[in-house]
Amino acid sequence: MTETGIRKAGDIMRDFQYREPEILPKAEFDCPKHGKYTGCPIKSFVFFGNNDDEGFITNPECPKCVEEESIRRERAEAEEKKRKEIERFIDMGIDEKYWPETLSTFNAYTPELEKHLEAVRKFSENPEDRKLVMLGENGNGKTHLAIGALKTIGGLIYTAYEIGLILRESYYGTINQYDFLQKLCKTPLLVIDEVEKVSETQAKQNWLSHIIGKRYNKMLPVIFISNCHSQVDCSYYKAKHEPCSKCIEYHLENDVLSRIVENGQVMNFMGEDYRYKIRMERREKQ
Repeated sequence: MTETGIRKAGDIMRDFQYREPEILPKAEFDCPKHGKYTGCPIKSFVFFGNNDDEGFITNPECPKCVEEESIRRERAEAEEKKRKEIERFIDMGIDEKYWPETLSTFNAYTPELEKHLEAVRKFSENPEDRKLVMLGENGNGKTHLAIGALKTIGGLIYTAYEIGLILRESYYGTINQYDFLQKLCKTPLLVIDEVEKVSETQAKQNWLSHIIGKRYNKMLPVIFISNCHSQVDCSYYKAKHEPCSKCIEYHLENDVLSRIVENGQVMNFMGEDYRYKIRMERREKQ
């Protein structure tokens, strides 16, 4: 204490007495929901207490209530995680059919598909400045594999038609064309599906050339998906020395093709339609 009678902080702290909580003998308690249960109450003391402090008693919680609350929280956390995951898939452009699908759920039921699955896994592990071109008829797993890579890397998937439609909407001021193109140019991975299902207009070639050129310069990966084939496998091209309308080369300008060829890999899906295969197997079992 000072000469003025004012107590110093150190003097006050020395008067504080901390007492460890005490575990009291086991007793029986009643839960309104689950009935009788036993447990040990805890006797605690206030920090500013003294030896005469009687403290306060906290009864143990009902173990069944604790278990139920833990399960409720786990379920709520799982639902929230699933909700955020679905929001992420929607933002990426992934449709509901592929929400549960990953590279791990892909059914590589032929040696060719096993090879393609391994190629996409390697692409996903090291995607920088790489391109994949997936060619083949419907139902061969192209979209499944592309989305598996997309979920691993992050990015966007659009059909060529959707991109063209959104860009046309920009003419009416509903979206900012520059912002949309920037998003396509900068996203970690861009998947463009159904490249061949858009008329070969100058507008298509312009936006496709712009996007692929920018991504090429930024060393960002691209996946093309198409029901076409390559001209090296085309009998018409071999006879006429020009691509037919089913050749992927027919739908892409030379500058785009040039950038795809560098660090690009063409994957030919030659198997039967898996969806048709499943339908036939189900019909045979009926």
